[in-house]
Amino acid sequence: MLNFLQKVSQGMKRLRSIVVVILAVLPMDLGLAWYCRSNCDFWKSVYPPNDHRVRSEEYHHGLAPNRRVIESWGLVRYRYATNSLGFKDAAPRTVDADKEGRRILFIGDSFTEGKGFDFPSSFVGLIAEKMKMRGIEVLNAAVDSYSPAIYRRKVEHLIETRRLKFDTLVVFLDLSDIHDEVRRYQVDDQGRLVVPRPEREGLAERLGRFPRDNSLIARFFSLAYDQLEFVGKVVKRRIEIAEKWNKLFFDVDGMDLWAYSVTDLDAAAWTYDDIRWAAYGAAGRQRAAGEMDGLLSLLRRHGIELILVVYPWPDQLFHDPEAPRHQGFWRAWSAARGVRFISLFAEFTEGDPRQVLSRYFIANDFHWNAEGHELVARAFLDALGFSGLSAPLSGTAP
Repeated sequence: MLNFLQKVSQGMKRLRSIVVVILAVLPMDLGLAWYCRSNCDFWKSVYPPNDHRVRSEEYHHGLAPNRRVIESWGLVRYRYATNSLGFKDAAPRTVDADKEGRRILFIGDSFTEGKGFDFPSSFVGLIAEKMKMRGIEVLNAAVDSYSPAIYRRKVEHLIETRRLKFDTLVVFLDLSDIHDEVRRYQVDDQGRLVVPRPEREGLAERLGRFPRDNSLIARFFSLAYDQLEFVGKVVKRRIEIAEKWNKLFFDVDGMDLWAYSVTDLDAAAWTYDDIRWAAYGAAGRQRAAGEMDGLLSLLRRHGIELILVVYPWPDQLFHDPEAPRHQGFWRAWSAARGVRFISLFAEFTEGDPRQVLSRYFIANDFHWNAEGHELVARAFLDALGFSGLSAPLSGTAP
């Protein structure tokens, strides 16, 4: 009995010690978290807020105007700004919609938005810097996950509601646009884009995030858990590759992981996969063509030129370098309508696919890296006849 009471007494002493430590550490932890939320860059960079990506009744979604943003893209954290029109830009500023002089507007999805990069480092930013030498202003209306249904409605909103004047629209038509036209976006009987109401965050989600957002210790533990979860996914994927490619687990290298992760994707494989083509590719391309016809009609009513640009994903590098269902179709579409057409396929599909992937794409991603953005900017300027402006694209201007 005595031993039992001694053990209870020792246990109570340990418990009191733990409580004292918690009571001493907790106020410091919560106080530091409160301070860091407003004053420490690392706090936002670890779990950046996403409130700059906003819903739009007119064109589904966009970017909030005049903001300075910290955003995550995979393990990358990067900064950019938006201007008064909600366009990605070098700094918050007011865009004069009625400005005199030549103006080019770009629109596209995440490739054209420049995910992972600030505006000056993206291909649109590089083109903007060079065009400035000719007195031409360049604006970027692109946002992640856009497609022709949104291109048409956003451009219509900019022209007819915002009264934005521009001379040329450049559409960077992505392979995923075809998938999104069927699987992501819907149009009602009146031709309006269906914009779902935002889902309210549940109590469980809010309670689960509360410690991470209000405790420095909990935030570090959450980050560590995320990193361990990422490692777990890599191990699982390595096992999948070893089984599918008949390799030993330790023989699967980094390039194997990368190539496996960015190919055979629904967004791009429809150009060569007959099953995906039948499931959504044919219908998606037909819808995209209808939306592009409507966009072209709108532009011609307002005397605005259209330039159409296509480019490959890693899927095309490895499996479909000519991509007649995409590159060939849009070349013919443009020729039939007198639209200027630029294909960037040759810039990426000539050469060993793994070497091209390593040189021009973000590691373990299907988006372009800094050298890829420079390549796209240079190829676009050359196609327009601005060869004197196309090199160098970074560093000191010629």
